[in-house]
Amino acid sequence: MGIKSGKIQTYKNLIMNIVAFGVQFIISFYISPIIVKEVGASAYGFIGLANDFVSYVSLLATVFNSVASRFIANAFYQKDFDKANNYFNSLIVTNIIIAGILGFAGMILVPNLDKLLVVSAHLITDVKLTFALIFASYIVSLVTLIFTTSTFISNRADIQGVRNIINYIVRFAFIIIFLNFISIKIYWVAVATLLASIIVAVMNVKLTKRLTPEIKINLKSAKVKYSIELAKAGVWMVLTSLSTILLRGMDLTVANVILGDYEMGLLSIARTMPNNVTNVISTISPIFTPIFIMAYAKKNQKKLVADVKSSIKIMVFILYVPISVFIVFSYDFYRLWQSSLTEDELIVVTILSTITIIQAYFNSATSTMAQVSVVVNKLKIPVLVSITCGVVSFILEFALIWFTDLGIYAIAISTTIVMIIRYIAFNSAYAADCLEKPWNYFFSTLIRTWLFVPILLIVFLLIRWKMPVGTWVNFFVDVILCAIIGYILMFIIYGRKSITSISNIEE
Repeated sequence: MGIKSGKIQTYKNLIMNIVAFGVQFIISFYISPIIVKEVGASAYGFIGLANDFVSYVSLLATVFNSVASRFIANAFYQKDFDKANNYFNSLIVTNIIIAGILGFAGMILVPNLDKLLVVSAHLITDVKLTFALIFASYIVSLVTLIFTTSTFISNRADIQGVRNIINYIVRFAFIIIFLNFISIKIYWVAVATLLASIIVAVMNVKLTKRLTPEIKINLKSAKVKYSIELAKAGVWMVLTSLSTILLRGMDLTVANVILGDYEMGLLSIARTMPNNVTNVISTISPIFTPIFIMAYAKKNQKKLVADVKSSIKIMVFILYVPISVFIVFSYDFYRLWQSSLTEDELIVVTILSTITIIQAYFNSATSTMAQVSVVVNKLKIPVLVSITCGVVSFILEFALIWFTDLGIYAIAISTTIVMIIRYIAFNSAYAADCLEKPWNYFFSTLIRTWLFVPILLIVFLLIRWKMPVGTWVNFFVDVILCAIIGYILMFIIYGRKSITSISNIEE
């Protein structure tokens, strides 16, 4: 097996995963207005809620799978292929057992959904089918999850990006066929997801054989002690996943149970774009982790620190412009995209989206630093901080709903406040501590990036003021112009250092 490294491979990894994000966005762009217009905002909200419920029941799988890639990769880099196979096969058996447990849980949950959630009478059957299919899709993905490790080990996130693109395209093709030639039902989105998951699962198995031929499926090498070892390390990541659920994964459930399925639907529409941005951040930032691990495994502290600083600049250069463009043009986007919504609904969705996406500035600047604790295996403190943030956000959310008139806005406000504080106060300081640097080592780099945000927003607001948006053509002209000017400004003021610093990642 050849492990890819260096500047060119990093570029390929970034580009392919950004393209994958673009394809995913197109799918969301296409599906949402059709379902909202034909079936209603409430129905659309249940698609996101079904995925949230899967995240609740998948916590058990997180115990074993969250750190598996790092354990197997470390064994590979040390040429201990027997140990890598022990981890690999032990996890296959463990995931099959967990899949059976989750399948049983789904059989109990799905028939009783209308007793747990607020579901309009005409949607009950559709919602139950959607949940069942989403559960089935997750089980397929879980059983074959370990086969995604090969792209991580070989630092071939570009292939991972291609795999994701194929997944999204297949899913998109089925959705187009189902919604246009059969009927407009939310469960067709779930059917398409299941079919795409099966196809990608087969691809993952074949990729493992090609990228990591040292990995062999041999269940005789599965040992309980290796699963226990993974669980001991991964139990901390479960708390991180739990904090994520409390911070983001419970918002639709809370909206549904306390405020109603209509409000849940509006929130689901509003979080579509912020979630896409969060997904691209969580997709891109781990691309740097294998690079960090290689430097750490070779005890090259100087290179590890340089790689982390480079990754911050790259993330900021890529993401600050699109985040700023969306904030400035969010109302125009929703007005054109969700033409069936009333003016009042458009304002609610725009405000919710803007409040939610603001934290992406701070997330993108600190996301790669959060990977450092995984690399050096110092997970306890980040996990405790994460779970504390989740609990605080959850309590604040309920307090704002019950004791103020904020309503649906309380859900977005609580998460944003807590997460911004966490990104600013903890991520950079703890990464510095893990790298044996002063606690404020990365602060100057971060502050320079955040000071650039008002400049982008002011420039883009001036463009919008001079070039009002009335049609999709106006919208895309304005957005493209903003993107060009924004990236030129980033290059002149800050981006030049970002681009040249990419060479620091080279092996």
